[in-house]
Amino acid sequence: MKNISIKLGLTLCLVLGFSQIAQAQSTQNSNQPAILTISPQESSGLSGAARTVEVWSGRGTAIDFTRVNERIIQVFLADPSRFTYTTDTPLDKGNATTLFLRQITPLRFPNLTTARVTNLFVKTQSPDGTMRLYTFNLQAGGSTRQRYNGLSVATTSPTHYRRTSRLQASSSRSVRIDDIERGLQVAIARRYTAANDPVVFKVRDFLTTARSNSRHSLTELAQRLNLRPELLTQLATLGREESDSPTTSSERNAPNLVRFNR
Repeated sequence: MKNISIKLGLTLCLVLGFSQIAQAQSTQNSNQPAILTISPQESSGLSGAARTVEVWSGRGTAIDFTRVNERIIQVFLADPSRFTYTTDTPLDKGNATTLFLRQITPLRFPNLTTARVTNLFVKTQSPDGTMRLYTFNLQAGGSTRQRYNGLSVATTSPTHYRRTSRLQASSSRSVRIDDIERGLQVAIARRYTAANDPVVFKVRDFLTTARSNSRHSLTELAQRLNLRPELLTQLATLGREESDSPTTSSERNAPNLVRFNR
């Protein structure tokens, strides 16, 4: 019953959110930089879910390690059927610091599985020989126009990271940004909403903006992007439940959802 209640809330919020987007589709966050800054902790996946990187058709997305003074020594793309990458200098030279990603016309590789959201691993090495593994979720940017040109990995203080990892939802409650992102992934996986729904792209816009705006509350950022705060808190709840109950799978909850859909 709890999952059904969440689904009902999500469905209602998504429908209302779509109506708002239809009225203000062209609204953009003019304060958002073209290159977004993320911490090594966030991009390594050690402090939460893997960061999602989007690549738009006919455009490129960069991931830059210059500000942490790390060289790229290896790149692994799990599903290369829809994306390709290159570096600013050949990997075998040992001086590459920037990875460039592009969409390609889908290819077929014998015996290779494909995924709508694939994962990307980047291994780097610092001047003192320390190696670090970064992990990202990679997906197509959809039909919306490109929202950012790339990500720049840069060291930030632990205090700053903790401050931007949560948003104040009310006078007595805060929510984790990672929970909202995880909840969105669960909602798509369980087909509470379609992956190409305009609201999904708006929520991703919100996540990007929220991670670089520590002075604003969830409600303020949601209003700026024409999203209902209730949708974001519902997603945070769904993401938190998924995190707290790793043994509860979508298959286990499926029977209730099937009966509800009937």
